[in-house]
Amino acid sequence: MSIDFDEHGYQKVSHNDFFRHDCSGCGDCCRNIKDSVMVESLDLYRLALFFGVEMSDIILQYTDTAFLAWGFPVFMLKTQPQMDACVFLNGSRCSVQEAKPRTCRLYPLGTGPDDKKQGALLSFIVSKKQHHFKGKRHRVRDWINTNLSPEDRAFIFAEYNSAGELARLIKNIDRQYEGQVLEMMMFYKYVAFDMAEPFQPQYTRNMEQLKKRLNSLGGG
Repeated sequence: MSIDFDEHGYQKVSHNDFFRHDCSGCGDCCRNIKDSVMVESLDLYRLALFFGVEMSDIILQYTDTAFLAWGFPVFMLKTQPQMDACVFLNGSRCSVQEAKPRTCRLYPLGTGPDDKKQGALLSFIVSKKQHHFKGKRHRVRDWINTNLSPEDRAFIFAEYNSAGELARLIKNIDRQYEGQVLEMMMFYKYVAFDMAEPFQPQYTRNMEQLKKRLNSLGGG
């Protein structure tokens, strides 16, 4: 298939489309990625399990903080000085292969909720490196099903569904409480997890607590 990117750098594909890709182990997709790989809550949880540490340790050691909007902190993978390579790239190999972020597992595709169809996903070609589109032929649907677990799917939709409500609650909060809002968002979305318990029930519980606290702070 020909690849024509939109203004956002993506090409939307249907689940029945095909693309070619074989990982040669060159590590090229892990270089020149500064500020481009977001590490989400579930990613942090898996990395923390992999290293046997807390999620806060992963945040401090392996990520940089950015902001999507007021009150919405996100974490991007740190990079090494040489060629802005991923902090986890060792030579040409991923040193956290078993726990690498969803963005990396889905490469060269990306996926997210379909605004027009509840419970459905949209998929995109996200790589502009044409030389990576060679080799074995893959169906988009099969690639997504292979590399996106049921836990990933549950998290994607839970995160998407909560984003609008969190934004509405934050909009009603005076900016004088900016520090408190940031602290709440950081704690409930990225830190308040027991590594001995499954992720999703904790995430659901944390989001309910976060919404209650933001609502209270906004005078609701």
